[in-house]
Amino acid sequence: MTMPQMPVAIFVGGTSGIGRGMAEAFAHHLNGMAHIIIIGRNQAAANEMIGSFPKPTEPSTEPSSSDGPIFLHEFVSSDFSLISNVHKTAKSLLNRLQRIDYLVLTPGVSLFARRKETKEGLDEKMALSYYSRWTFIHDLLPLLRKSEIRGGAKVYSVLSAGRGDLGSVDTDDLDLKKKHTIQRCRLALSTYNDLMMQKLAKQDPQIGFSHAFPGLVRSPMLTSSMWYYLFYPFFTFFAQAPEAVGKIHISTCMASPPGFNRYGEMGESLKYTPADELIVEHLWNHTLQSKSTKHVTRIVV
Repeated sequence: MTMPQMPVAIFVGGTSGIGRGMAEAFAHHLNGMAHIIIIGRNQAAANEMIGSFPKPTEPSTEPSSSDGPIFLHEFVSSDFSLISNVHKTAKSLLNRLQRIDYLVLTPGVSLFARRKETKEGLDEKMALSYYSRWTFIHDLLPLLRKSEIRGGAKVYSVLSAGRGDLGSVDTDDLDLKKKHTIQRCRLALSTYNDLMMQKLAKQDPQIGFSHAFPGLVRSPMLTSSMWYYLFYPFFTFFAQAPEAVGKIHISTCMASPPGFNRYGEMGESLKYTPADELIVEHLWNHTLQSKSTKHVTRIVV
């Protein structure tokens, strides 16, 4: 009897916070019967996390790569604040995977942090919450298109759905180099994720592209901030554990239909009025022409 293929799931930023919670919930939901790839910077956290996953009880039907056997649960080290590293990581995955069924993106730093440029000239918040996510999705589209799961592949970006504002899009300053404020950056990143998903869903309507808002989560990003200690009683009462949020959003991700979807903190669907195509295309073309991302067009066909 032919064994069914195991789903292939990639969790970018999956070693802590909601990314970790979603990866753990996914592994336990499938009793370990999945090829799970955690991409991040914390090897020790990844080893501990993968060690807690249920062990597969049946053989995988996935073929071995040219470099040796594929490990069902694995960690890939990458500092994705640098888009050049995202390209390298994606290229490695393209060379050894047959397909991708789930791509979950949760990398980020506090949106209340001041502007801090990477050596590629991008604000770190924008690099993690928009440019790296855009690049991972765009580079890995050939594998997402090969998914055979019901309803097509699922791409799930966790940030701040429903918290954006089209008025925050300044087509003359999309990288916010001329005028950068915490509020303007927060609104822009939420809006950019919406516009990115709107474009992708139009381009590949057979794939589910989702942008989600997880609510307040007791992630290391929150608990290590000064705001957590200043308003400790508030956060203790209202912030949810990453494990609980992870279960909600992995279930939402797995059930998401093809097209563009937005979800709230309990997995409820959020309304969306499509943005003007001129704005969508302007941001898309700007991203394509970015010094950090422009060579991606040689990868995606």
